[in-house]
Order: sequence, then structure tokens, then C-alpha cells
Amino acid sequence: TRFLVKSLEEKIKKAKRIIQKAHKKYSQDKTVVAWTGGKDSTVLLQLVRMTFNNEVPFPVMFNDSTMEFDEIYDFIGRLQKEWNLNLVIIPHDKEELNEFYRSSAERKKELSRIMKVNAIARFVKQHSIQAFIAGIRWDEHEARSKESYFSQRGDHVRVHPILHFTESDVWKLIRVHNVPYVRLYDQGYRSLGEKPFTKKAIPGMGERSGREYDKEHMMEKLRNIGYW
Repeated sequence: TRFLVKSLEEKIKKAKRIIQKAHKKYSQDKTVVAWTGGKDSTVLLQLVRMTFNNEVPFPVMFNDSTMEFDEIYDFIGRLQKEWNLNLVIIPHDKEELNEFYRSSAERKKELSRIMKVNAIARFVKQHSIQAFIAGIRWDEHEARSKESYFSQRGDHVRVHPILHFTESDVWKLIRVHNVPYVRLYDQGYRSLGEKPFTKKAIPGMGERSGREYDKEHMMEKLRNIGYW
């Protein structure tokens, strides 16, 4: 079905149907929307708002590595107020963070991934989360290219309403619907992760070409243990 969805409006309608299905199927307080402050998850939040009369009926989860760009923290704080979001900030484990700051550069790369996965797992377990709505797309990484809209992950389901969007679709929706976004994208970044591991995209290369190479290389393994 991914090739039958053509126009942006058709893609928006499909995304809204998936969001509505999740809303009906899972408890509202046991469903969360994952938000990084990046373009894709902000567009996902906008689609939720478009589905529910400019409101987000679910808690919004921000997985705080403590290492995001200052612009991300500022953007999240501003939009939380403007969109009246029920923002839940997921802290990383203090012992893991202490180890991170004591570690070598290579170990830091490894720990940055482990901490994010562990934070998600703890949150899901502690709050008995049934569904976790995330803004990943088929075209952004090979490891996500075969993902499904509803994906069972052990004790919860991952819901992916914008799988069928392209990077171009995301920016088109931002322009057409006047969606706020972090201005780092105007400076040459195309995909945002933790500040120490994110650079501007390489001209002529892929969307995630500015992301940390080792992490990108092992994305499939990371997703198998709980990364989005």
C-alpha cells in the first residue's frame, strides 16, 4: 500500500486514520507520543493536533539525554506552552550518565545509545504503557524500511503514523501548515541527534549523513533492543 498513497493530503489522511485507530484501541493515559524536538516528531505532533481539534490527548514523552542542542531545549519549552502539551521528561539514569562523562570517546558513543534505550524501557515498564507513537519513516534508514504501522514490541506496541512520508513530505507539511521547527535545519542540519554526535549533513549525501556513523551502521541491532 505504500506506493498507492500519492499526494500530501492523502498521506495526511492516512496518518490521521492510524492516529485515530491508536486512540480507539489503547487507553489514552497509557499511550504516549515520542517527541525529540526534531522535524519528524514535531510533524507527528501537528498531525495529532489536526486529528483532535488542535489538542494532543496523549502525554508527550521527551527522552532527555542531557546532551541535546540548546536550540532543542528552547524549542521544546516554547512549544510545550504554545501547544499546551502534557510533557513528560524521561531522565537518563544518573549512574549511566556518570559513567558516560568518565568514559573514553568510543565508550561514550556506546553509552549514549544504551542510555536512550534503557530510559525508554524503564518508562514503558513503570507506567504500563500500551502504545508508543513515534515519528519514524520508511525512507530515512534501511533499518526502518520494513517497519509496520503497528509493531508489537514485547510489552507494548509501537505506532508509526508517518511511515509513508518522505523527507520532502515533512517539509511540505511544515510549510503548508505553518508548523514551527528548530532553526538548526536552516543551518545545514537535516537530522538531529545528541549534540556531541551530530554534524551538518554532507552535501550530496543522505538525510542522516551528519549522524554518528557507528550508530547508523548498527541501527538494526539498536532497534531490536528498543530504539526507535
